Amino acid sequence: MSDGNAAVLQNNEKYDLETETQDVQTETVDSFENKIFENIGILFESNKELVKEMKTMKEHQETILEEIRSIQSKTNEKRLGVPRAANSDSSTIHVEPFSQKDEQPSIPMKSFVLKHTFKSVSKYLLSQNVFSDEEEHFGIKWRIRVSHLENHLACFVECFESFLTNNIKRIDIKFETKISKRDGGSKNMKTSTVFGGPDISKDKLVRDWGWKNLIEWEQLKKEFLVNDTMTVECHFEINKYVGIYKNNLREFDETMEEFSDVVLVVKERKFYVSKLYLAAQSSYFKALFIGKFRESSQFEIELSGIDADDFQKYLEVLYGEPAIDEYTVEGILMISDMYDTQIIIKKCEEFLLEKSKKTLKKKLEMAVRCNLEKLKNKCLSEVTNVDILKSVIPRDIYDLDPSLTTILLAKSLSFH
Repeated sequence: MSDGNAAVLQNNEKYDLETETQDVQTETVDSFENKIFENIGILFESNKELVKEMKTMKEHQETILEEIRSIQSKTNEKRLGVPRAANSDSSTIHVEPFSQKDEQPSIPMKSFVLKHTFKSVSKYLLSQNVFSDEEEHFGIKWRIRVSHLENHLACFVECFESFLTNNIKRIDIKFETKISKRDGGSKNMKTSTVFGGPDISKDKLVRDWGWKNLIEWEQLKKEFLVNDTMTVECHFEINKYVGIYKNNLREFDETMEEFSDVVLVVKERKFYVSKLYLAAQSSYFKALFIGKFRESSQFEIELSGIDADDFQKYLEVLYGEPAIDEYTVEGILMISDMYDTQIIIKKCEEFLLEKSKKTLKKKLEMAVRCNLEKLKNKCLSEVTNVDILKSVIPRDIYDLDPSLTTILLAKSLSFH
């Protein structure tokens, strides 16, 4: 068995690390630096337009919002099927969080990707399970499991939530698995399941899901392996959490109708809220409710691209409830960043700084994604040696955020 395979047995044994000499560590650092230098130009070249666009959106958000409303007022009939002349309080207006270029569908907010390159694949023993690293997304830990099973490649996704037999907790999810091919193509398979729901074939709850006979083993070796490695990507979209989040701390249903002047609709779920209160906390809602857009006169407005449960928790925090925890903070933060709600962004950052037990890699990822400078600086200050540096870097260097490339390179140089 190769060194690459020793880390991936079923019993989850960790690497048996031997003490490295100073020369070996120096060689590791040099290797890492060379890899960074080789890719830094490509990274910045391929991502500079995206980074520039993201910064521009953040700096000129209100201008963008006005453009969005202007575009929507002209195209709602064709694109959204909303009557242009509808101004009565009974009408529901559909609102996109950001403009959609080339009419491409928006990426669902509660989505994430697991990606792993498996090594020495041709040497896998029959029925041997090999695992990716565990990753946490929206409070739940996940990983990919592959194996050489009955002359085929088997590929499964594992969920590490503690599901109980009373079926209180469930995760309704769909995902697509992609296995990269040698010629640049890929093998794509889509599926959906309910983790924590009943697995009828095994008379137990669903804790993993995938394919036993995804690719014939000989075909895998001929068409998919590159230098005996295989890259697997799983793209997830969470449809609904059941029993994962805590019970609602505050209701925004019909019982609040007499205290509200607008209904926000998220995936057919209605939230009765105050326009002025939301506008005072969010530049997005200020533009939506107080600006000279026809949405400002509507009683019902549909919001797209967000999760209803996360929006519930977002509103709870906005109304003063302590709804931020390890499960909810990521979804709340993403909505707060989308709607520029600084008071909630600050509370989420404080939670991540002071209370959260998330990994350093996860915190740094969230800090970069939502521009949390205090959290970012704290995370970087904790990168004090080569091992910690390795732990925060994606296995695929191209997945490293461009804004971190030079910073982490400087860190690596300081370890000499």
